[in-house]
Amino acid sequence: MDIKKIKSYGLESFVILFSIILSFYIEGRRDLAEKNSNKNKLITDLINTINEDLKQLDYIKSEMNRSSKIINEIQGDISSRKNILTEKMIIDKLTETNVSYSYFAQKGIFNQLIATGSFELIEKQELKLLLLKIYNHQNDRNNAISILIDNFSIDFLNQIYSKFRIDIDQNNMEGEIYGIKQLTNYQFNEEYYYSDDFFGLLTRAEIYVNNYSRLINDISKNLEQAKIYAEYEINY
Repeated sequence: MDIKKIKSYGLESFVILFSIILSFYIEGRRDLAEKNSNKNKLITDLINTINEDLKQLDYIKSEMNRSSKIINEIQGDISSRKNILTEKMIIDKLTETNVSYSYFAQKGIFNQLIATGSFELIEKQELKLLLLKIYNHQNDRNNAISILIDNFSIDFLNQIYSKFRIDIDQNNMEGEIYGIKQLTNYQFNEEYYYSDDFFGLLTRAEIYVNNYSRLINDISKNLEQAKIYAEYEINY
């Protein structure tokens, strides 16, 4: 065979092979660019979700702080025996006390990041580790503690409403989350009010409030940091 033809065939083969490799490379780059674009869209959605969750957490923290303050006021009144609070004030405060506030993380966008493979495209390793901590470890811990608090809350409310024969009307259409309660009747139980059982019940409520507040604060800090990492990720 003519050497010129051999060289010509060789050149043509090289051009064809190079064209194929180049097309795969271009297609791969296009595919990667599209995946990164989808990842950034999900990260943007994640930032919006984090903002919503932070608002939810701020509300829960403010309500739990209010409940903690009420418990301290009532225990102070019991300890002093100076009748700082009137019976009506005590009953009003007891009906305002809530230890069963629960945080429900919005995991939808995080789950989409995992399901679409976008999670693996995240450049910042710190963001990946923090998201896994927030939506796996801390979420599991939150669910476990919430169950314990809900169980205690049932006992707490049963004690309060039965011992003081409290009757209320609740308007669930008003109020930010849990509606508005209106006291209609009660029978103040002075013996139970000054008992060790009631004081201990309040102490247990305070412990649950403080423990859950600590967890909520930890989750808030992690979400704030995750938001910073996420903003860096989409602007990287």
